[in-house]
Amino acid sequence: MEKHEVKLEFEVHCEGSQGDVYRAWLGKHLLSERQWRWNPTQTYLIENAPLRIDEGEYDLRLERVEPGTGVFTINNIKVKGAQVNNNRITVG
Repeated sequence: MEKHEVKLEFEVHCEGSQGDVYRAWLGKHLLSERQWRWNPTQTYLIENAPLRIDEGEYDLRLERVEPGTGVFTINNIKVKGAQVNNNRITVG
């Protein structure tokens, strides 16, 4: 199966914590794991993920690593080479 070039960009926001760890996933693919060290009321991160990926539909999601208490959310998803509908990315 042919791989597709996709450029994914999205904002990660955090509420209620400093020092928590999150993981960003696209389907079963781990995109990143980071520790949040910034003031959550004033800062967000922009994740950039250049991908080579098979055709299909993938859910973009964040996972808080326990024992963290922060709430992580995704905003402003931008994608080149695929389509996005809410947090679902369709490639091909």
